[in-house]
Amino acid sequence: MIVGVHGIAQQQVTRQQLVRDWDPAPTGSIDLRQIEAAAAGEQFGPPGDPDFTLAFYGHLFPTPAGPGRLSATDGAGLDDLHPDEIEDMLTAARQVLTDDEIAAAERQPPLAGHLNTPLLLQAVLRALDARFGRAAGVLYLGTLRQVRRYLRDPGTKARVDAIVDATVTPDTRVLVGHALGSVVALEYVRRHPEHDLDLLLTLGSPLGLTSVQTRLPVPFFGTHTGLPPTVATWVNVRDRRDPVASAGDLGAWWSGVDDRHVENGADAHSVHRYLGKPQSHSAIDAVKTRGARQVA
Repeated sequence: MIVGVHGIAQQQVTRQQLVRDWDPAPTGSIDLRQIEAAAAGEQFGPPGDPDFTLAFYGHLFPTPAGPGRLSATDGAGLDDLHPDEIEDMLTAARQVLTDDEIAAAERQPPLAGHLNTPLLLQAVLRALDARFGRAAGVLYLGTLRQVRRYLRDPGTKARVDAIVDATVTPDTRVLVGHALGSVVALEYVRRHPEHDLDLLLTLGSPLGLTSVQTRLPVPFFGTHTGLPPTVATWVNVRDRRDPVASAGDLGAWWSGVDDRHVENGADAHSVHRYLGKPQSHSAIDAVKTRGARQVA
């Protein structure tokens, strides 16, 4: 069983719509391996795709609305931030931007659509866009805001965690987390020391940010042992142009993580592009192969 945990900005879609981005990509490669094995007269595990399901919690996050706010699809809404949120965002931005980049952005005119964003963050948005491309700043800060809410709001965290708990079954062997979903997936691992996983696959993860690490209920969970003890393999896949994963490889925190780099083109944070890469689906294939050999 494979369980996916999605990222931010899913307030305007249904679970069924989101599954279309998730389901074909991880299982399609396994189909191909089965076909190739059959052509060679070999068996590659039991016939059929492994079961896949998605833990959907997008409806738990508020949708920005009203004049001057950002589109609901970008998941941010940066004109109603509390001072402590602003400080957290500035701290996280300084981990991935240089002082020179921020200073250069301060000399540029404001971005259209961001006039209501606090002045301290407008330069950060422009600097992130200059480094990673159009709308990268909104994606980065929007992700941080929802990660922060998940980690700081006990009610939200309890509801998200309950959905994941209800989705993961005892026979779940692979947990896949994208962006915020990688934080949620790691929290599942921490909260369930009785559940061994063959693979934790994280995609476009913000877990490399110090501000995220220190906000975890158990800060730096699993880092002292190289991997969380119940995770056999942790593969982290990131595009260096993905602003959400711009803090760097997770192996800097967990020495046992297998970091893999991909090129997702113009949509660097796309979960569909992440899942379609060999670096991602080969990790799932390896679990399938091990299972087949154990059965044999």
